[in-house]
Amino acid sequence: MADNLFGDYIRQRREDAWLTRTELARKANLSVSLIEKIELGTRQPTLHALQILFDHLDVAPMYRRHILDLSLPGLLGPPPPTTPVEPDADDLAELASITAPASFYTLPTLTIVAANRSHQQTFPGLTAGTSFPEWLFLNPAAREVIVDWRQEAQRCLLNVRQLSPNITKDERISAMVTKCSQSPDWDELWNSKRPKPFSPHLLVRNPSGHKIHELRVHTYSPEYPQRPWWLCHLVPGLTRKRS
Repeated sequence: MADNLFGDYIRQRREDAWLTRTELARKANLSVSLIEKIELGTRQPTLHALQILFDHLDVAPMYRRHILDLSLPGLLGPPPPTTPVEPDADDLAELASITAPASFYTLPTLTIVAANRSHQQTFPGLTAGTSFPEWLFLNPAAREVIVDWRQEAQRCLLNVRQLSPNITKDERISAMVTKCSQSPDWDELWNSKRPKPFSPHLLVRNPSGHKIHELRVHTYSPEYPQRPWWLCHLVPGLTRKRS
């Protein structure tokens, strides 16, 4: 298996969870030998073993196909196309028709491809070509808009770490890390491996600072036809007065 992307990914997720092979084998009811062979790339896992490993390494279900398409191409059918990289007029019209904040973004750096008007107003400066981690750590507006900035930064970086089969060799992530490392908070949060449980809601403060809006993040991967980006739709919940 070229570059052993999947084995490297499983090892990376296991180490991020502070588990030895023996501990993971015990939790997943798999043999230590099997886990070792998967990590070394000498044995391709079955779909059953994949499910078990993903479950016990807390890999988000919505990102599992993405990981398999990159690291074990062809296992689940043809991977999504890498081109075209720009949404067409129909895609943009669909995005504009959503009244709540919505955007198209690419993995693994969560880089914005396009955003509707509501998204642009809610997240000033998070424009096409900007990754969400870069905006969080480098744009002062992020700390004003995001009510629990630290929690969202941890959630974002956990997603990035889960999304790359080989985080140390991914040039896109390396470039993002280089930029974001200018922030004094970066090193601590990037290397945090045991984040606290996350709230299901994202709390944002409107630009005038008078109200706090509760948003629930819904993400979708367009299937027909497949696109090289995902759709993020922020569904409104409660509106709160400023505390």
